[in-house]
Amino acid sequence: MVQKMELDIESIFEDTNSIEEDDNTKELLNNGIPAYIKESGMANGVMIKLYPNGKKETIHIDKTFHEIVVNF
Repeated sequence: MVQKMELDIESIFEDTNSIEEDDNTKELLNNGIPAYIKESGMANGVMIKLYPNGKKETIHIDKTFHEIVVNF
C-alpha cells in the first residue's frame, strides 16, 4: 500500500524560518553550556563550538558523533 502525502511548500519555509529565529545560543552560554553554530559555507560536519568562557573551537563531527578539533 502506498500512502499519498501532500506537501505545502510555503508552510515548510515558514517552519524553517521560525527555527532560525529561535536561536538559544546566548541562553545556553549564560547557563554554562557550550553552544554550536554553523556559518554559511562551512563544510558538512564542521561547526564552531562556543564555550561560556568565550573560547571558540572549529570542530569536525565525524559519523560516530565524535568531535575532532580542527583549530582553536
